Amino acid sequence: MRKNKGFTLIEFLIVIFAIAILIVLSAAGYRFFEKKTELENTAQNILATLKLAQSKTLASEEASQYGVNFESDKYTLFKGDAYLPAAADNKIHQIPNRLEIYNINLADEGSSVVFQRIDGTTEQNGTIGLRIISKPTETKTITIQPSGQIESNAVGAECCTDNRISDTRHIHLDLGWSIQGSSILTLYFPDAPAVTENINMVDYFDVAETEFDWNGIIEVNGQNQELRIHTHSLDAINTILCIHRAQDANNKPLQISIDAKDLISYTADGATTVEAFGGAIEIQ
Repeated sequence: MRKNKGFTLIEFLIVIFAIAILIVLSAAGYRFFEKKTELENTAQNILATLKLAQSKTLASEEASQYGVNFESDKYTLFKGDAYLPAAADNKIHQIPNRLEIYNINLADEGSSVVFQRIDGTTEQNGTIGLRIISKPTETKTITIQPSGQIESNAVGAECCTDNRISDTRHIHLDLGWSIQGSSILTLYFPDAPAVTENINMVDYFDVAETEFDWNGIIEVNGQNQELRIHTHSLDAINTILCIHRAQDANNKPLQISIDAKDLISYTADGATTVEAFGGAIEIQ
């Protein structure tokens, strides 16, 4: 009987192959860990830059407002009430080339967030999305509230199909009629007990009544509800009305009407029903 004196060539190759696979898997796992770390760190850096712009504004540094502008590969801290690409004071932050800013969804449909002096609020509330290019389901979302509160949270692909943070937080209603001359915007919260907020619209039209813009915080039985309702276009014939109702700032059912004309209803979790005078809905 032949005694086994060592590994055969085939056994040796199998061992080498197994070790190689382990090395490849370990390297891939480490690279993914690196990307996840970059994603988290970059999201925190964006958060810190937004808060820096807010604090500079509240401190009235150089008697100015400050803001942050976003592009796919960078974000820029700037001075003033509007972003000027060539301004000498701009501080540009490049994001790692394995990441991208892929979704800028702000109330004014622009790419900059500017904070207001005295109270640190912003009219450019909304969200900024950040993701790993090679694995687009790995994302972080920066949320900017009208109140000026800023936070970062992870959003995976599984939540983005039917969660209202990615759909009914921002809708357009093509009414098919003009709100020029209208008097009362009514927000009715059918909670327990129900809460009704009547808003005098004349205070929120421009002089020619070609723009309407209201935003506010309504307390409903101890919980604040934050909304913005404004026109995307308005003339004597038609109105396209924008409604912003973010998930993390609203948890009560809501019915919206103008001069007793019912426009739209929301359930507590954000599902919508277009009412008789709401026209056609488009989810942004």
